[in-house]
Amino acid sequence: MTLDPNENIPLDSSVPISADPSGFVKSSKTKTSQGSDPTDTPAENQMESPAEVSTEIPKRFEKKPTAETMASPDSKLVDQTKNQIRVLVQEIADLAKTDCSVEDFYEGFLTRTTSALASIGGAIWVRENTDAPLKLHYHINLKKTKLAKDKKAQATHGRLLQKLADQGEPVLIGPNSGMGNDTESGSESSTDLPGNPTEYLLVVGPLKIDNQTIGLVEIFQRSGAGPTTQRGYLRFLTQMCDIASDFLRNQRIRSFSEQQKVWQQLEQFIRLVHQGLDPEQTVFTIANEGRRLIDCDRVSVAIGKGRQCRVRAVSGLDSIERRSEQVKNLNSLSRSVIKTGQPLWYTGDEELPPQIEKKIHAYVDKSHTRMLAIVPLFETANEPETPGQPAPKRSPLGALIIEQLKDARVTPALKNRVNVVVEHGETALTNADEHHGIFMMPVWKSLGKITGAFRGENLGRSLMIMAAIAGVLAFLAMFPYPFGLGAKGSLIPETQSEVFAKIDGTIEELFVNDDGNTDVKADQILARMTNSDIALAISGLSGRIAEAKSEITSNSFILSDNGREKLEPYERVEIEGKVRTAEQMVSSLNDELAIRLEEQRQLNIKSPSDGRVINWNLRQNLMHRPVLAGQKLMTIVHPDTEWLIELEMPERRLHHLIQAQRKSKELTVTFGLVSNPGTEYEGTLISIDKKLDVHSDEGNTALVRVAFTNEDIDPGLLRSETRVTAKVQCGTRSIGYVMFHELFETVQSTWMFWF
Repeated sequence: MTLDPNENIPLDSSVPISADPSGFVKSSKTKTSQGSDPTDTPAENQMESPAEVSTEIPKRFEKKPTAETMASPDSKLVDQTKNQIRVLVQEIADLAKTDCSVEDFYEGFLTRTTSALASIGGAIWVRENTDAPLKLHYHINLKKTKLAKDKKAQATHGRLLQKLADQGEPVLIGPNSGMGNDTESGSESSTDLPGNPTEYLLVVGPLKIDNQTIGLVEIFQRSGAGPTTQRGYLRFLTQMCDIASDFLRNQRIRSFSEQQKVWQQLEQFIRLVHQGLDPEQTVFTIANEGRRLIDCDRVSVAIGKGRQCRVRAVSGLDSIERRSEQVKNLNSLSRSVIKTGQPLWYTGDEELPPQIEKKIHAYVDKSHTRMLAIVPLFETANEPETPGQPAPKRSPLGALIIEQLKDARVTPALKNRVNVVVEHGETALTNADEHHGIFMMPVWKSLGKITGAFRGENLGRSLMIMAAIAGVLAFLAMFPYPFGLGAKGSLIPETQSEVFAKIDGTIEELFVNDDGNTDVKADQILARMTNSDIALAISGLSGRIAEAKSEITSNSFILSDNGREKLEPYERVEIEGKVRTAEQMVSSLNDELAIRLEEQRQLNIKSPSDGRVINWNLRQNLMHRPVLAGQKLMTIVHPDTEWLIELEMPERRLHHLIQAQRKSKELTVTFGLVSNPGTEYEGTLISIDKKLDVHSDEGNTALVRVAFTNEDIDPGLLRSETRVTAKVQCGTRSIGYVMFHELFETVQSTWMFWF
């Protein structure tokens, strides 16, 4: 339901107004109890402060008592009107408390205000500062007024608004009225004076922040209402303007807070992007810190000169999969944009050249980007531009790529932030490239640090450090120290015999004990094996020999003197052939049988020499187990044998050993047994193997044998394969060479060989 402003409804008159001959009605700055209208609102319904908006309906919305209305008052209609106004006022108050945008607030505020005043429309005029002109920010039905098409009316109305903004007071302006001096008494023409050229009553209220008028709210109201009703219009609009001013004040505070945050982000970006001169670090800083400053979803940096262009950094990623189709498409698109030298802003509706349109569609289809901007980066000029001279052509460095995945809007704030990132990014990349391109830059840096250590207060400290280093080097180079070559090995007996299986079989009997201390003689049977294949072969051969011999006997009887006469010549020849064949078969089978019998004898494992079997748990390890020919079964050591040490000398130490052996025929070897740690023994090197082989994890090694006095070691420790750590003494060298000779040799063999 809407209210008719022409109805004679008494309003609150607690804000007296004064009439101006020019047709303007202004709000008085002082309240007075004299001359008040008898229809004024009660004291409890008046506004106590601008921040507190009364929800009590002004009395202008109550119909003036007449004879007809007094006879039949429509109280229900009045209550509905009051409730509607209260709802609209409360909605404006609630809207002012929200965190909506200024544009949304202006729309909601003006719509509800014009509805509450039952006006045809209104406008909100705002200026940036007190010296700036007013600009229209939002309006309702402005085209229904004379201001829509008449330029002279617009000029007159504009001067009116500017004067009202300078005064900063709520005011009523009658229709087709002006303000200022009369044309007859003044020097100005009537067309240059401010005024209301419309046929509507203008209700104008100021929007203030910190006592500064930043705008006006203008309501186009139908004319014809009485003075009390007009005062009600002004009173209500003033209260609504106070609410709007509070909202704008809070919005400015929030704007200042956001601006402070932006400045902090900008300061951090500038500090970090200019912090180093490493090109790789600079590229990643532009991508990551630039995304925070621009406030977008993704920022990438492509670096390219000439025909090459590659994405080097993507915000939020430590590395890039350069073989992916998406990265390849972005590389190609960036290369095409850099060639044009102009930034590309794509939101989906732009008309682009075919060569760029095809590439950008290929990338957007993969990345699902709604807004894509590619801004070329150029080298900054080292010299200032000369006035009147054309700007020097700048070489391209690459491109800054900005992406929005959800929002396709390109706001002025976004472009401004992108321009800041581009400007500082170009400077940082130019400086990094120039610094990185200096010849032998790491060497110059090192020299600069060294020379800097000998300046000012650092001179004395640097000299002391150099003296200490020189002393340490002199000590390492001149102080003699025993030079030894370390190696690992084991104890071995000088004479020992290994017992091997000569043929395959299964051990069925053992004739030695499990204590590893069984004395044996040469050719003594140590174990007996069985082989079913050999036994079966011997049995088969014996049967075939017997069968062949029986055939020889029968054929020989046929060829005897009594039977020879009865045989035909060809039969006699045939039988003689069978006899000779059988005799040859018997001879061959006898030879094969002899071999099988020899194999059967080899199933008896015999000791190759006198000595002692030193293996333990032979029954557990060998009994009823199949063995293969050549498999080691036992070790026999003579009780009185001499024990030696067999060391595995690494190949890289052999030249030191050979040189020391040339100087001294007998080289002393100090060693220790792992089974008896803490005790050191001495021996003498007796031989070096001429062949290198891989014996352990040391790689190629040569076996070195060392003799020592067996009596110096407890006989119980002289056991085969006892581990030994030894050091071959090769004279004396400087302590520095002893400590670092392997490092020097590694450098010589690995790196210096190639120079």
